[in-house]
Amino acid sequence: MPLIIRIIALFICCSIVYGCAINPATGRRQFMLVSEQQEIEMGKQAAPALNWEFGGEYREKELDVYLDGIVRRIWNISERPNLPVSFHVQNTSIPNAFALPGYVAITRGLLVELDNEAQFASIMGHEAGHVMARHSASRISLGILQQVGLGIGGALLGDTQGADALVTLGSVSSSLLLLKYSRSQELESDRLGVLYAGRLGYDPNEAVTAHQRLEVAVEKYLKRAGSDSRSGGFLNEILSTHPRKEVRIEEIQAMINELPPYRLRADGKFSDDFLRMTRSIRKVNEAYLLYDDAERAFDKKSYNEASRMVKKAIDMNSQQAPFYSLLGKIAFVKENYVDAADNFNKALERENSYQPAYYGLAISEYKRKRPGAALEYIKKSLSLYPDHPGSLYVSGLCYHEMDRPREALDYFGKFVEIVNRHAEVYGYMGINYEKLNNTRMAIKAYSAQVEIAPDNEMGRYAQQRLALLRGPFTP
Repeated sequence: MPLIIRIIALFICCSIVYGCAINPATGRRQFMLVSEQQEIEMGKQAAPALNWEFGGEYREKELDVYLDGIVRRIWNISERPNLPVSFHVQNTSIPNAFALPGYVAITRGLLVELDNEAQFASIMGHEAGHVMARHSASRISLGILQQVGLGIGGALLGDTQGADALVTLGSVSSSLLLLKYSRSQELESDRLGVLYAGRLGYDPNEAVTAHQRLEVAVEKYLKRAGSDSRSGGFLNEILSTHPRKEVRIEEIQAMINELPPYRLRADGKFSDDFLRMTRSIRKVNEAYLLYDDAERAFDKKSYNEASRMVKKAIDMNSQQAPFYSLLGKIAFVKENYVDAADNFNKALERENSYQPAYYGLAISEYKRKRPGAALEYIKKSLSLYPDHPGSLYVSGLCYHEMDRPREALDYFGKFVEIVNRHAEVYGYMGINYEKLNNTRMAIKAYSAQVEIAPDNEMGRYAQQRLALLRGPFTP
């Protein structure tokens, strides 16, 4: 038996023997290859991407303190109160909530649809339940085992690529933390959510109402956005693993009926406090409905319509950074880079840590043939969102323009680790490898360019270079 097969077989045997752990929320044994510390680190690495993929933070100090206090009370009575927790309201109209070790969030679009504290607590309790029951860590563990299985298959077939899977086991992408949960995991989190609510003196029956409010929020959003939109597809993907509405409500009600004795605090709902504390965000949300329409017009390339609608949103609320950032994007696609930069700067005046505005300033400077200035903004963008694909790519372009091939290749390489199929990046990599006299890697990069996009300008250039670099006798 080849050595690689023996090593992988030994790994799987050890995984089966030692890879079981007690689920802290259920007390049952479960397959687990991810330690708690690794789980925490993955949550930490995923946080910047999660933040900006869901619109960045909605910042309102009094509201943040109020909601954060509720989340921390849930955390403190859970099975793993030692885990780090940081609560955020995400500034997007997409109705959603999620939790990872160290990052707990609800979106603006869901928060404004809720009626009371108990509903909020039941939703956040559900999301906390996913963390306490280690659902993400369990899915990652299965993913690791599948990769090892691929390694065995490759070794048996004499495929050296299969063995390469072993090399990547220590660097599982943090995006795996966002894998869809199974139906059984969703129900397990439902059970934990109502349990936490009862322990804290909230009316657990509001978990049923919260689920109904979520359904309403999704229906309203899809009606406005269209189910064929990018976010509409995202919502349908999330809901595909949730039990059907009627069945799930019946099951949640059954869980409530089986709860151990609990005592309500006051009326168990706290509607007045909740509605008072969320009054401002509900008002701001009205302006964001216009902004959402403007973004959809922008995606359809109806730039004048997008500009008209976002300016109406600004008339309703002039303090929202995303509104000015969208005006910057509109000016950018119209190749008015001075106006674009002006609007991106206005966004930063409203929120000095708004990453999309730094990226917008960077691409505006790049288009104005000022790569050095662009890099200064890119550094700020990457400090907020280290794995932002656009910032990595533009960094590579800037260093390419400055004739600094090593730095260009460094950033292009980081980019293709995230976006491995792109219309031009491999051509740029080939050019920069040639500058370093690395013919072998240049050929490899140009070959990838031709495979992905042979018919664009970079693809045709790559074919020309391949013909010269390979020579008449090289296959």
